[in-house]
Amino acid sequence: MASFRLFRLIVILSLTLLVGACTYAETQVTSGGDFIAARPEWAARFEARPTSGSGTGSVDRAVYDAARAEPLLRFPARIGLARIQNGALTSVPGAEADAWVALIRERGAGYGEFVAVSPLVAQLTTGAVGRDVIRGPVDMVRIGAARQHLDAVLIYEVGSSKRDQATPLSLIDVTVIGAFLIPSRSLEGKATAAAMFVDVRNGYPYGTAMAQAEQTGIWMNAGSTERSIELRRTAEVEAVKKLTLEVATMMERLKGELDRLPAPRPARRG
Repeated sequence: MASFRLFRLIVILSLTLLVGACTYAETQVTSGGDFIAARPEWAARFEARPTSGSGTGSVDRAVYDAARAEPLLRFPARIGLARIQNGALTSVPGAEADAWVALIRERGAGYGEFVAVSPLVAQLTTGAVGRDVIRGPVDMVRIGAARQHLDAVLIYEVGSSKRDQATPLSLIDVTVIGAFLIPSRSLEGKATAAAMFVDVRNGYPYGTAMAQAEQTGIWMNAGSTERSIELRRTAEVEAVKKLTLEVATMMERLKGELDRLPAPRPARRG
């Protein structure tokens, strides 16, 4: 009995093992006007025909229009938080919300007011706009955030996977004791959380961040499927916790860069 309790303790400890992975944070505050001004031959193709890219194609025109975006954000601001799952705006799960609340309480001073983007408000607003205007979940987030009068929104998404493989001890699974007592399954849960900080008004991408988390362990054959799902879900929460740290780094760097910029200027019109 003592040896069984020791084995159970080893299994439980193995399930709490976290393996570090890749994280990063990047910012952008470059001017669209400066970008285009440095490429006059490119701008000339569209300024002569402001409403069509004759001879250049609609994609070329869209690229030109996208390049003109200017950073409009200044702190303090009203900042939204939005979670995307399976291509749709969803509510933030409780464990993930706790991580974001902790970040805001510890490092949110000076950035402004933080507001969760409501899926119900977004659905109501986009319904009035028309589905033909909405090209994806980011459009829905921006329109919903505009209804909530937010300046910028942090959009994040979590992807995960699980693995449940046999160990050399799996041959004992044919016995009752083996199925319930022997660590015959090698389990793994991986998750990646990625965030993008964009301006609600013109879609300017101020920054991106990413973090990964992994949990591994061993378990008996009985209940291994449920345990692997649990590992995956725990990895998701850990990835979001790590993501909040990368977002904090990104926001701190971004604030310093934006504070050094001149007052926002209106976007150029081709």
